[in-house]
Amino acid sequence: MTRWACTLVLVGLGLGGVAAADDAPAAEDAPAGAEPKLLPTSGAATPAASDAPVSFSHQGQIQVSLRLALGMRAIIPYEKGEYCGTTEAGSTNGNAAVCTGRAPFSFDLEVGYGVAKKIDALVELRLGLETDFTAAAGQSGGPRIFHLAPGARFFFSDAKTSKVFTQVQLLFDFTGYSGLGGGSRGSDFGVRNLNGLWFDLDRAYGFYAYVGETATFSRWLRFELEVGIGASARFR
Repeated sequence: MTRWACTLVLVGLGLGGVAAADDAPAAEDAPAGAEPKLLPTSGAATPAASDAPVSFSHQGQIQVSLRLALGMRAIIPYEKGEYCGTTEAGSTNGNAAVCTGRAPFSFDLEVGYGVAKKIDALVELRLGLETDFTAAAGQSGGPRIFHLAPGARFFFSDAKTSKVFTQVQLLFDFTGYSGLGGGSRGSDFGVRNLNGLWFDLDRAYGFYAYVGETATFSRWLRFELEVGIGASARFR
């Protein structure tokens, strides 16, 4: 009786082991060509390169800018009675002692380079769209504004794509004004400043609005105040 009991116990243990082996998934049962699953790594995921913040600094970029402005000016001749664009009853030769009015329309073409994170070096060329006053009242065919102004632009208060800027320049005015005798009144020189708000829509382009002041001293005293807008394209 004991021998049969032992035999039955051994047979039961053997059947149980076979069933357990059948229930366990075999390595060869995995689908053909399937890659082994990797365990998730601990810690924060590494950010992709495209997630890095975009810099809107102009450093290392060549820049081309075009702007238009509306300006008011005052001209004070050094010689009493010299014509400067307006007349005045009762004055010497009928010419105004101080000439005030709108400056002729012109446009500015600027070429620059970002020498530092917040500094651009530049050269501005201004070309007149309208003619200016002649040597005497009633004449026509006056000269068009033509000046060169090298300088630098400085940025402040960056707020991602917008920033405040100030621009300082030396100005060399080569506009061909003539005197009563037909001779040239020579060139002029002075200083120029722009202050405004700059918006970079992309690393390659942006636009800005500004207020500008100009003063020249050689030919006569001239003061000009202007407001304008501009657009800039940049590339390496």
